[in-house]
Amino acid sequence: MRMAGLLLFAAGLLAAPATAQTRPLTIQHDRLPGMCLTLGGPDGASISMPCTGAGHQNFILPGPEGGPIRQGDTCLVPRGTGYYPPVFAEACDGSPEQTWTMNEERELRSAAGRCLSLLGAASRSGTPIFAGECPKQGAAHQWRATYVDFTNVIEASLESSVLPGMCLGHDTQLELYPCSDSYGQLISFDEKALGQMRLKSSCLSGGYVFGGLELGECHDIMSQKWVMLPDGAFANGRAECIEVVNEAGRDVLRTTVCGGKPEQHWIVRRKPAE
Repeated sequence: MRMAGLLLFAAGLLAAPATAQTRPLTIQHDRLPGMCLTLGGPDGASISMPCTGAGHQNFILPGPEGGPIRQGDTCLVPRGTGYYPPVFAEACDGSPEQTWTMNEERELRSAAGRCLSLLGAASRSGTPIFAGECPKQGAAHQWRATYVDFTNVIEASLESSVLPGMCLGHDTQLELYPCSDSYGQLISFDEKALGQMRLKSSCLSGGYVFGGLELGECHDIMSQKWVMLPDGAFANGRAECIEVVNEAGRDVLRTTVCGGKPEQHWIVRRKPAE
């Protein structure tokens, strides 16, 4: 009951409604939650990057009647011609190219007849976002506008409590490595709420065959939503905890039913200040 209560509480925090037009929202691809439209590409063009709460990922969106997508005193607009014109933030002028509406199909469509799209619907960081022709089908042009509170999001390594000095990480595969606070061991997650755990722009996911812990594309599923428990365990939305298991003399990572075992406890090593 205690576990279920914690997960329900965290899910409630995650689902708190956002009030559009009054506070900044992130623009995330519908199939890739946690990847945000970011003004950080070549010359400031829009690209897809992991959501961090940075200012260049937050926008004021129009209401149902349509209007500009604003960031400060600038507005999103495609620049150039052709099939894949990149999207930039430029001075607002009220033109059709800067007037957007999100419809029932979750398209962000401009009054000039273009749709915001993610090139190839790819999950990798840095994928270009452009405003091209609106396709009749496909998911590359479907979006969600979401408020995300990054107040409690941290970047840290996770050290096993039963194997001091060994951290969860990814080099050639997802396993335990000597703790180094390197890029391949830094995981971003929310300390207070249910959410994704991101490592190398991918997401930790539990519940695979034989209880394996996997790293892959991010999706809006319960096996990829995690919450840190008071005892240092990490439980997903299926009440499974990340655990170190010794199999045939080798320490491997699994997801098993949360039970308060020492093998399920982790020491959070925050990213050193730069």
